[in-house]
Amino acid sequence: MSHFKSFITFYVPYLIFLITLLVLILFYDKAELHLKLSSFHTPNLDLFFKNFTEIGGSFPYLVIVVMLFFRYKVALFLFITQVASGLFSKFIKQMFNAPRPIKYFAENFPDIQLYHVPGVELHTNYSLPSGHTITAFAFFLSLAFYTQRKDLHFVYFVCAALVGFSRIYLSQHFALDVLVGAMVGVAVTVSWKFYYDDFSSTWSDGSVLNLFTKKK
Repeated sequence: MSHFKSFITFYVPYLIFLITLLVLILFYDKAELHLKLSSFHTPNLDLFFKNFTEIGGSFPYLVIVVMLFFRYKVALFLFITQVASGLFSKFIKQMFNAPRPIKYFAENFPDIQLYHVPGVELHTNYSLPSGHTITAFAFFLSLAFYTQRKDLHFVYFVCAALVGFSRIYLSQHFALDVLVGAMVGVAVTVSWKFYYDDFSSTWSDGSVLNLFTKKK
């Protein structure tokens, strides 16, 4: 319970996010919901989501490299959560091999043409879950664990949620894919945190910078 209270500004909006998606999924048909959530487009939003979605790609690994210069323990935590959540993503994707929106609509609603954001390659398979969403929620929750400011915890949630929504906006995933992705990303990260709290060693509190400032 104390863990939840410490990061309440991330967890509360996160739970609202999950419940909202779940209610929409239950009340709307899969195709209808996707069209409702991805129907509004502007050139500025296209550009924003096309680039912002990449935070759920390789961006976390760039941050991990930077964190090596500040604290090994944080970098290692970020790295393991990214790798573990990525493995979960691949396992579930392979298990379901669900069609992505472009393929699903082509097979079931051939008269409906999904909007294609210029410069975005639409994938056809392995829709469930959204890997970018898993990566984003694992990454931003990990950052929250090592950030004391609660207002930043909320900002981290917003960033993760925007990555999730970007996958729907770009017609790369359905709402269910994002819902499952958000759940997996947080579940993996929280599980690892409880184990990692007991991990302690002298080298883990160091950084690459220490190698250059260490007294001879």
